[in-house]
Amino acid sequence: MPTNLEPALCQGIILSDGVIREHGTGKLSIIGSFGGYTFPSLPFLAPSFVVTVLVTNLEGRLDRFPITVRIEGTRTGHVLASSVAELTTDQPVPRTEIFEVPIAIPPINYPETGVYKVKVLAQNEVLGDRDLTIRTVAAIQ
Repeated sequence: MPTNLEPALCQGIILSDGVIREHGTGKLSIIGSFGGYTFPSLPFLAPSFVVTVLVTNLEGRLDRFPITVRIEGTRTGHVLASSVAELTTDQPVPRTEIFEVPIAIPPINYPETGVYKVKVLAQNEVLGDRDLTIRTVAAIQ
């Protein structure tokens, strides 16, 4: 086994084709999760998808607390898409509460291959990010 490996736990940012929240239990069913796209050629208009983020360390009653997801070009910083979800609670929540927040992302026209950033913000402060790799079929053959 190579000695230069440093495993790390990925942040709670899940990409998927869809999400269903079960009535009653509130459980999420994540449909078609993925880590990147492989397109026949570029530019390519990808369908809408869902970014589910896990957010914690909030306390008290929440009233339209904004969670934003942006898809950015790593090289340019250009924002290809942005969506916002708002958290509202009827009762105060403890700081240990973990919110599972699915956020729909509209279709995106990816202009080139490479690594894009999925950035998560709370009240315009960056909480974290993950990579979204875009490849073409020719690049993997």
